[in-house]
Amino acid sequence: MSVPRLEQLLGLPHLTITGYELTNATTVILEIKPTLKVALCPECGHPSANLHDYDGPRLIRDLSLWGRHCFLRLRGRRFECEHCGHPFTERLAWVDFGSSHTRRYESYVFELCRKNTPQYVSQLEDLGYDAVEGIFLRLGKKQSISDNSTASA
Repeated sequence: MSVPRLEQLLGLPHLTITGYELTNATTVILEIKPTLKVALCPECGHPSANLHDYDGPRLIRDLSLWGRHCFLRLRGRRFECEHCGHPFTERLAWVDFGSSHTRRYESYVFELCRKNTPQYVSQLEDLGYDAVEGIFLRLGKKQSISDNSTASA
């Protein structure tokens, strides 16, 4: 019987975990990096392997891991499109561009808010009230649009 790698247990595609840090009794930070050699240009949609720079590290909140708040530390990769020449930062499937939370974490917070007050969720997740409210309103709007388009079909 084979033992799954930590990347498989984490369940986020196309990344490798290069290290971790236990910052305190309640928080773990996983150092991650993308494994794909190419990225899709957001302007023209063509793949590019022309990596030319890295952004500074950023922390992205994810679902709790083994009872600890989990953050992913990532240095975004900067590419230049070989087709249109547009410079861009790589987009990752599991986090919205510029967001500080994974999509699955935002879905988790949204579902908590559906059954609890934003104040309670803020305290439970050790997350600012404005962040909780923003996630709830943004995902609620997306769900409403999705429900309306399904109902009209």
